[in-house]
Amino acid sequence: MRSIGLVFTLLLWAWPGWAGLEDRLIFSGAACVHGPVITLADLAQAQGKQALAALQRIGSEPLLAAPKFDGARANLSGPKLRDLIQARFGPDLPIMEIPAQIQVQRGGAVVHSQTLRPSIDKILTQALQAHGDEIEIRDYRISDYLFVNSANPFQMRVTPVGTPAPGRISLRLEAVTPSGDVLQSFTGTVFADVWKTVPCAARVLNRGDLLDPTLVTFMRKNMAYMGRPPWDGQGLQLRMTAPVGEGQVIYAHAVEPIPVIQKGQAVTLVYEGRTLKLTVPAESMEDGGIGQVIQVRNVQSKKVVAARVLNADTVQVP
Repeated sequence: MRSIGLVFTLLLWAWPGWAGLEDRLIFSGAACVHGPVITLADLAQAQGKQALAALQRIGSEPLLAAPKFDGARANLSGPKLRDLIQARFGPDLPIMEIPAQIQVQRGGAVVHSQTLRPSIDKILTQALQAHGDEIEIRDYRISDYLFVNSANPFQMRVTPVGTPAPGRISLRLEAVTPSGDVLQSFTGTVFADVWKTVPCAARVLNRGDLLDPTLVTFMRKNMAYMGRPPWDGQGLQLRMTAPVGEGQVIYAHAVEPIPVIQKGQAVTLVYEGRTLKLTVPAESMEDGGIGQVIQVRNVQSKKVVAARVLNADTVQVP
């Protein structure tokens, strides 16, 4: 049996026998064969001295015809395979742990995707650290076995598709040669739970409410279920632009600076260049807080421009 990485034990069901508990033949759920027949040694590994002796004795005996050409694949029924082995070699065999099905490919190699999980966890945990301080990678949706149609040496490279963020993350899994050439690509997804302490409403907040410290509490929330970025909790000269229920996250889009300039207010519009500063009368077209960019109309030219609020009566073209 040719495989890349560690072969994990499938404890699905076992057949009673004379062998000790430590002696068993462990069958993987996938294997590659490199000849015209499938043997016991292609499919199983021995655990214990008696199992090893049995495998050495009968492991090279043909069991089934292999798939007809390189890259071809067959599915073997676990129960039927058990019956075949016992009929071929008799009942006095070590315990056999056989999965319900075994996938067999002629040629190439097979990667057990479970062996990639530590690398996936490490890559994504590092990438997601900016989003929160507690990260869990779960719900792996990757084929259990990745068959590569090449017997040449290769490594598996794991790359997130796009910038990783809390929630469902798409992955590209590539078999690459030592020189970096891609032999074969696979896809999969995982789910990332990312927990972070964020500002929440201490009571129901309505649109237009002014925020003060008594209205904000901080709670740990799973960023994976947030459709938008939360408010950073900084600065309380703010008012609500959307209602928020008690205990719910206060999102960045739901707050805005308290306006110091009102819609329709007369303001001074400042144009400032490297060598010239010009001020003209203008009219605010919308409310604005300090630092916000709002639309204002130049009273002289009637032109509407975007300007940043400097104070209660002055705006400046950025």
